[in-house]
Amino acid sequence: MFKSLCLLIGLLPLTAHTATKAVFLPENGRYNHSFDQVLNHLSEGQDYLFLKKEGRDFYKWNSNKNEYEIKNWFERDWYLLQDMFGLNTEQYILKQGGNSFNEAKRRQYAKFAFDKKNFFHYKTVPAMKEWGGLTHPPLRQLNLALEHFDSNFKNINYKTVKSFYFNPSLQIEIDKLSNSELSFGNKLEALVDQEAFQKKLALIEKARSSILMSSLVFVCDKGTKRLVDLLGEKYRQGVDVKIIVDGFIGRALNHRTCLKKLRSQGIEVVETSDFFRHKLKAIYHTKTLVVDLIEAIAGGHNMIDADNLSRGTDFTNRDVDLYMRGPMVTDVALQFVENWNYQRTLKEGISSLYYLHQKIIKQLRDENRRGLRGKSQYSRILNNPQSRLKGVCRFIKQAPYEDRHSIGKAYLRLLDKVSRHLVIADPIKTDTFTNNIFKTPFEDKLDNFEMFNKLHLKVQALARSGKKIDYITTNMTMAGNENVAIMNERIKNQLERGDDLRANWSLLKLWASNKYYGKPHYKNLLKDWLPYPNVHIWNHISFMHSKIFYFDRIISSVGSYNFQHNATDHAYESTSVCMDEKLNGELDRILVTDMANSIPLIFSRLR
Repeated sequence: MFKSLCLLIGLLPLTAHTATKAVFLPENGRYNHSFDQVLNHLSEGQDYLFLKKEGRDFYKWNSNKNEYEIKNWFERDWYLLQDMFGLNTEQYILKQGGNSFNEAKRRQYAKFAFDKKNFFHYKTVPAMKEWGGLTHPPLRQLNLALEHFDSNFKNINYKTVKSFYFNPSLQIEIDKLSNSELSFGNKLEALVDQEAFQKKLALIEKARSSILMSSLVFVCDKGTKRLVDLLGEKYRQGVDVKIIVDGFIGRALNHRTCLKKLRSQGIEVVETSDFFRHKLKAIYHTKTLVVDLIEAIAGGHNMIDADNLSRGTDFTNRDVDLYMRGPMVTDVALQFVENWNYQRTLKEGISSLYYLHQKIIKQLRDENRRGLRGKSQYSRILNNPQSRLKGVCRFIKQAPYEDRHSIGKAYLRLLDKVSRHLVIADPIKTDTFTNNIFKTPFEDKLDNFEMFNKLHLKVQALARSGKKIDYITTNMTMAGNENVAIMNERIKNQLERGDDLRANWSLLKLWASNKYYGKPHYKNLLKDWLPYPNVHIWNHISFMHSKIFYFDRIISSVGSYNFQHNATDHAYESTSVCMDEKLNGELDRILVTDMANSIPLIFSRLR
């Protein structure tokens, strides 16, 4: 008890070269290793590492994790710390063996033991804390062919490749299952991390007539405040601005300050009001932006700095949105208007978007007349190698007041046709097959996991069949979702103010959050997916917020749809399902980079 009290109250810090008992718990320890000593230690047997920047700080040593931690780690820019060292991937492959960087990494981690209680590898080589559990600094860019990093990503000749996904009858079947249709000639671009936020600002800046925007939340932090100010400016210029956010989460987490500011500027904001109508599960999780009915962005990014200001490996969110220009924009706009109009049936005072709805319907008819959408064109588009991978997309809307399984139904049919390789990027694997009410958490007792179970069993069947599956998800230190990034920022601000005791409390809440979500996450990964050698599990060093299903590198789904029962069975969701050669090339690079910056869940033994 006395020792714990001393840690909380703190003793006067000694020099950097001796043991330190600080008020802020992580600062305890001996910072007695100079940068030169760290460099010498890292160089022993790791000739694939090289120095990029000199350092003068002192470090402490964590013998349990074989990691060095810099003094005042929480107050540093971790992204810049990651740039102190570089990695020669060719030397790394030579050292570990294998045909690619990712295979070499799996070979290395296969030699390590794994802590089954705290869920980390006992590395036998020294590393830096800012590498997030990796034995090398994160890779910012892949400067060699993708197959150098992962042999499953060799170039595809899309002109000659054969796939059942090009079958018009399959696509017509998915039309009926998902209440959507293919459109053609869409211009697409994958937007990672802060690129998505910058693109949203650019689109809003040039808006002339309308801005339709939705997000789970508008957390009133640095980035969101900037966007809110811009929306107010556009509204004063005469642009029609409409916003939809979830009505329950914002209130529960007290994230309404920016919503109030939007309203004070005259902008109409709808906070959804049907959470309690659907088993306390119907959150508004779809995230879209449509500008002037001409350009759109849709995906997984929320209005929160963890997404908006992310740099990918800086322990915030790793996320992907999709920019689009073309007929699919009309589908994105239609789902916004339909969801808006449904909320009008639940709450008075919401204005009608009848005029906009009529404009969208006219736009749909015009696109159909011009051959830009619809099943009458499927044979012409899909049987032609020149057109079948040129912006051929469908936008699937899911809503609890209509068909809450529309995306899942499409996924089940697409999963049926996987012949070679499935890649999934998904945040947290806290769900598993559930058919026993006594084994489900209290909050899920009334939930039958209907669509989730079907999807789970379908992917399990692919795993049993020997199909190659890459599953990219989150590691233990980031398992507490966006809350980790929020708490990290709070801790940093508290330390800068000298409020070390509050920083300790924030840190304890962060640890508790990681433990709460991380335990079932790893339990399910170990139980459901690790037994299959053809399933490679990758735990990214940042919070993996992307929601991607990538089928045979032919057809991709990028959206808000988590592989989790609340998304699969209840929430407002949306996703863009596309066949596009250029987009596939972008996703190949993004996903291979994500795997390169992930810890492979493979080990010699459990401890």
